[in-house]
Amino acid sequence: MNLSWIVDDPTPVVVIIVIVEAILGLFFVATVQKPFLWGMGGAAMVLGLVLLADYLVVTDREAVEQTIREGVSALRDNDLERVLTFLSPSAVKTRERAIWAMNLVRFTGIHISDLKIEVNPRTNPPTAEARFFAVFRYEFREKTAEHIYEAYAARFTVLFEKVNNRWLLTDHYEYEAARL
Repeated sequence: MNLSWIVDDPTPVVVIIVIVEAILGLFFVATVQKPFLWGMGGAAMVLGLVLLADYLVVTDREAVEQTIREGVSALRDNDLERVLTFLSPSAVKTRERAIWAMNLVRFTGIHISDLKIEVNPRTNPPTAEARFFAVFRYEFREKTAEHIYEAYAARFTVLFEKVNNRWLLTDHYEYEAARL
């Protein structure tokens, strides 16, 4: 039985337990019977276990999200060497794009929103696809009068594969791109 949905997003389970706690609390206040208090204690223990499992277990989806966050941090820090550590050796197009862009501009801000991640553990190696909207703010390394500060926004689809227990970017696609 696959229970990864509990640690992927425990919100529904937490909400149900909180509702059960509230109902048991109402019954205890109304009747002052100890079994309702014991039930509240049991529900609180289950809630604690769910939250502990969520904290301790890192799912593949969470690992991909963490890889994206660390990659964005490396871009924001303008650290090309660190950026390249997130790329698979097979990510030739993405590697070339990263080197070109980071030699041309210095990133001043990056914001990602609407992140959706789908993991496919059945492939060998396991793969994942992340879709998100990103806004990049940057300045050109060689300043000219018309190019001082710029912004670029696009929707991205980013493909990953799990190699040696790390999620590495294998390819990316940009669409609905716009200069701001």
